[in-house]
Amino acid sequence: MKIDEFVKNIEEEKLQDFLDSTSSQIKATTKVHKVITDTSWIEMIEKSIPYLDNIIRNPRKFIAQEEDILPIEKTKFVTEESIKHLAQNTGLIQDVDEDGMVIPLKLLNVYREETVDLYENRFIKSLVDNLYTFVSDKLKGKVEKSSVNTTSNVTYDGTCKAQNNTVKVSLKLESASKDEIEEANEKEQHLEERIEHIKDVIAAFRSSKFIKNLQGCQPVRSPIRKTNVILKEQNFVKAVELWEYLESNAIKPMSEVTNEEYDCSEDVKKTYDFTFFLQKEALKLHKDSKYDKVKMVKNMDLNILLTNLINDNAMEEREANALVRKKIRSIYAAKRKEEMAINKLFSDFVKDFEGKKNKAIEILK
Repeated sequence: MKIDEFVKNIEEEKLQDFLDSTSSQIKATTKVHKVITDTSWIEMIEKSIPYLDNIIRNPRKFIAQEEDILPIEKTKFVTEESIKHLAQNTGLIQDVDEDGMVIPLKLLNVYREETVDLYENRFIKSLVDNLYTFVSDKLKGKVEKSSVNTTSNVTYDGTCKAQNNTVKVSLKLESASKDEIEEANEKEQHLEERIEHIKDVIAAFRSSKFIKNLQGCQPVRSPIRKTNVILKEQNFVKAVELWEYLESNAIKPMSEVTNEEYDCSEDVKKTYDFTFFLQKEALKLHKDSKYDKVKMVKNMDLNILLTNLINDNAMEEREANALVRKKIRSIYAAKRKEEMAINKLFSDFVKDFEGKKNKAIEILK
């Protein structure tokens, strides 16, 4: 009988009788060890670097003006503002000579100096400092490739008692798989080189004249003041996005390791009970078939059979022996093929179950 026909012709009543007379125990567990490495911060920083570079290379500046009233002997520059101030403050005039020359006692001194000490620039300085701290903290953790290790163990013991027959089965299966997460690993290519590049860029930013000129300035903290420049200028818009990303991801580890264990005994018990039934029926089928063949041979008059074979075909002794041996080998080969087919049926059944179980686990993830 073909294997597929054997399975299709199983009687439901017969199967139910078997299950009613069977006691079984099963322990099925699946352990999942996941390593998820977050490299999204690398991509985020890489995308933000050009915008920060634009700001640092072309910083915003303004002219700071300081005013001070000093004695005439300490005055170095007389400006238009000095004269206007003196005209408005005649009390600062010491004397006026006969020619109308005004001799001031004190004059207004105006100092103008170009500076980068703006809120927007201090925001960038604080962002670079935060970026340096963020990357340093990330690199303190171990960098691992993202992967999922799955180990499944099944131990099954069953006993079927029917009339005078007792059939027992013990199964122990273990499967292990390691799958690297391809999407994550593609981003992790040349990971060390990318991180080194980021570190070099941050070091260059920190040593730039722009950042050094802002040393000692009041640092900026959240919430960020939304000035017109920060809201509308594209480089600063991207800088704010990076600031917010660093704040929300500061405490996340570089690689997160999780261990999960599932007990799926109840879900697979019926499947293994059915497998036990298949084994028992296959064994019975093989035993009955073997008994019938032996009985047929025992009841056969071999002397008459061989006599007719030799007389009808005019065979010599050597040819008759060769023919009989060939037939016997053919019969045993067919027998082994049948046994292999039964074993394959059981193996395919188990593999199909394992595949469905793994798919179910993937969905639950």
